[in-house]
Amino acid sequence: MGNTKRSSIESGPCVPYPFRESVGWLWRNIRGVRKANPSGIQALPRETVLNPIQSRITLGVVGDIMAMGHQSLHITTDVHLFFQGCDCLIGNMEGTVTGTGRPSPGAQRHNPSILDVLAGLFQPDRTFLSVANNHAGDYPATTFKKSINHMRDRGFHVFGLREEPFADIADGVRVFGASMWSNRPCGEIAFFDVLDGCSAGAAAFSIVYPHWGYELEMFPRPAVVRMGEELLSRYDAILGHHSHVPQPMSVVRNGVAAKLLAFSLGDFCTGLRLKKFQYGVACKVEIGPGENGIWRIGAVRWRYTRVSPGPAGSMQLRLTSALSL
Repeated sequence: MGNTKRSSIESGPCVPYPFRESVGWLWRNIRGVRKANPSGIQALPRETVLNPIQSRITLGVVGDIMAMGHQSLHITTDVHLFFQGCDCLIGNMEGTVTGTGRPSPGAQRHNPSILDVLAGLFQPDRTFLSVANNHAGDYPATTFKKSINHMRDRGFHVFGLREEPFADIADGVRVFGASMWSNRPCGEIAFFDVLDGCSAGAAAFSIVYPHWGYELEMFPRPAVVRMGEELLSRYDAILGHHSHVPQPMSVVRNGVAAKLLAFSLGDFCTGLRLKKFQYGVACKVEIGPGENGIWRIGAVRWRYTRVSPGPAGSMQLRLTSALSL
């Protein structure tokens, strides 16, 4: 998937899967979300403590920041309050920030105004945006690089790039971005092979923030579960995205430690008015040293979110108590 070639102009609808998976993708888009739970994954309670620690950093995390189209995004007060007290925020910027050019079918084009909305939610200099996702190649490489520069000029941190796969979000805490998929050839972003060659380095705690799994499935497939368990033999936590619907927050026991395996945080925002694309998870985790000095996750808090039509020309993002899919 790490093809470095890219055409000068991208056009036509495209999905990142082989033929059989493409048929399944189309079927779920027509018939609705797949709800089978083949691995019997049990979700964590909305508030729990995984390990006894001395909390040093509180990390806020969301899933896919999808394009809003011609609609504005309003984030309600309850979402702001949920992330209050966090030291930093991580999100997946799915698509290209550009005010020019007509997007091809299926392309994710962000109006630059989305950066104003994100800056209103959380300080840009403490917000970390991954670009390792299947829509990174929707536009030519020059446009993609301008998009990265635009985000950085606004003060946001960008990671998930081939040459910059990780970001040090705080002293001792490193987050890696990597994608399992790309709709089009894109040599600029980090794919999963980068994770094999990376190490936590001097970091006391390493997080993988992967774009993985399959769209419109409420539970991970067994192969994804096994992949997550293998990654957690080398990393300390996984907070995933890509499925466009929330998948469970779960735990993997590794000796005496409990490691967080969040399969997908769903969609943080989208301009689509189809209900199946409107749900996500807002998550907060506390990180710090345990009794033996090894850094772990302590408290985990999460809530469902929903983005739905608001006043004319807008979508409203708020916390919600349950999924309705």
